[in-house]
Amino acid sequence: MKNVPGKLRRVAASLILLLVVMSIAPLPLLAGTLGMETDLPIVVLEKVSMDPAVAGGEFTLGLSVRNLTDNQGVNFAFSFSLKGENTLEPFSLAPNQTTTFDRIEARETKTVYFTFLVDKEAQNKDYELMVSLNGKSPAQTNVSSGTMITVPVTYDQTKPVIVIRSAEVNPVQPDAGDEFSVNLTLENLSKTTDARNIVLLLGGGDNFEVKDVSNKKNVVKLDKGTQTVVSYRLQAKDTRADNTVKLNLSFDYLASDSSSIDETINLPLDWSGGGAGTTPWVIVNKYTLSDERVLAGNTVTLRLYIENTNLRPVKNVKISLGVIKIEETSGSTTTSTSGGTVFSPVNSSNSFYIDSIPGKSAIEKEVDLYVDPNASAKTYIVPVSIKYEDRGGKVLESEELVNIPVTQECKLNVISMTVPTDGFVGQPIMVMSEFVNVGKVMLGNFMVRMDGEFQKENSTYYVGNMEIGYSDFYQAELIPDKPGTLEGKVVFSYIDNNNKDVEVEEPFTINIMEQMAPMGGEVGKMGEFPDGKMPGGMGNSGGRFMASLKSNWLPVLLGLIMLGEGFFIWRMKRNNRNKEFLDE
Repeated sequence: MKNVPGKLRRVAASLILLLVVMSIAPLPLLAGTLGMETDLPIVVLEKVSMDPAVAGGEFTLGLSVRNLTDNQGVNFAFSFSLKGENTLEPFSLAPNQTTTFDRIEARETKTVYFTFLVDKEAQNKDYELMVSLNGKSPAQTNVSSGTMITVPVTYDQTKPVIVIRSAEVNPVQPDAGDEFSVNLTLENLSKTTDARNIVLLLGGGDNFEVKDVSNKKNVVKLDKGTQTVVSYRLQAKDTRADNTVKLNLSFDYLASDSSSIDETINLPLDWSGGGAGTTPWVIVNKYTLSDERVLAGNTVTLRLYIENTNLRPVKNVKISLGVIKIEETSGSTTTSTSGGTVFSPVNSSNSFYIDSIPGKSAIEKEVDLYVDPNASAKTYIVPVSIKYEDRGGKVLESEELVNIPVTQECKLNVISMTVPTDGFVGQPIMVMSEFVNVGKVMLGNFMVRMDGEFQKENSTYYVGNMEIGYSDFYQAELIPDKPGTLEGKVVFSYIDNNNKDVEVEEPFTINIMEQMAPMGGEVGKMGEFPDGKMPGGMGNSGGRFMASLKSNWLPVLLGLIMLGEGFFIWRMKRNNRNKEFLDE
């Protein structure tokens, strides 16, 4: 029993050694060691050689097929694919390639070659090519083997490959219509060949205009594997549809070979699909007048705010003040004539010029206008014609209307005021006045009244609308109630053509005296004598009348004079009512 552990240790060591031999020995050897026999061949694949794989070209792959056993293999066939793919693209076997062989003898090694075509669109990277070999043993048992080969694809090593690596815009977001720079980065991807005499022709089409002297740029040499930057100045057109430009690039290489490529470059600019519109519009955004209402014969300043509503600028702007066209119909013929104007520009013509108006901005322009003194009082419509050019030179036109209210001076002339200088308490006094509208506008709501602290009769006279050149007179009575100086006024009120209330006052002063006592006695009640009879035996009625006449002879005389003058004025007014008065 003492030797048992030693024997166990020796058995364990023998088993471990056997397992190691089984893991590293070929199957036939292992089978022989274990006392077993097999007819399966063991075939392995190894890469022998491979040409450079060039995009657009071809390469040859050499493979070694080695049989590690003493058993023959038959009916072998190759298959190819890319790792993780069910396809061989961008590779393909050249036509008339043989991918099978009949047999491989015991311990034999075969070398086979395959030619592959490389697609011109293949990427410049490493591809993992999976190669599989399938065959059979003499007993028709399947036998297979495989390997993975890295195939690095490059571009034509004898021809430069020039690509546009990037396009940078400065400023990053230029304003619409502003010029900006585009920096194009060119790279020669070839690892063996330089490019010479590189010529770039940039065309903006309907999208952009090249602002450089020429759209042709030249690069003398671009070494293999290097980069260079070419810059252009561009400006967006009104017809811009997107952000693309066209680039034609040609170059020479080697001795006398040359090549040319066309590229479409999408510039990194914000673009909303033309949301700003393709046609810029110029309008009169607003206008102001130096006076709210313009008096005929004066000068007014018209201030126009000319706005470009589009993001794109306009240039060569001409603004003209015109006249309204009037259409006249005679029978079946309609003719259009100029309506004329009452405005005359001061120290300038009726047109003025602006070099350019940037996008989304307004230009302020002033023009002084003299108003014809004989212009009728009304609102005049003045057409404003605007002609301008877009950046492409296309002439555009718009028309706006400006309203200018013109007013005439209102003028009332009081021809005369007839008021006695003296009067007596309790006796009526006649106040008369004649007046005429000598202005050039109608006086509305015309009224005459007499104001003062005294008794009045027929003191308010309403005329209504007093037309141009119309004359009239006013007549009223006042009765003083106390002696002293009586002050009053005749007020002429009306509404002028500016809808403002106007009052014209004509003041007057009358010296009021007590009634005079009759000669030969006191004046009693109702002007009677003490005995109720007049001297000379007249009765009470006659005595009363005569007494009153004698005691008030001066007022009666003045009253008769005023009645005569009133009758004379009435006759003159009736004869001259339809005549016009000139402005003084």
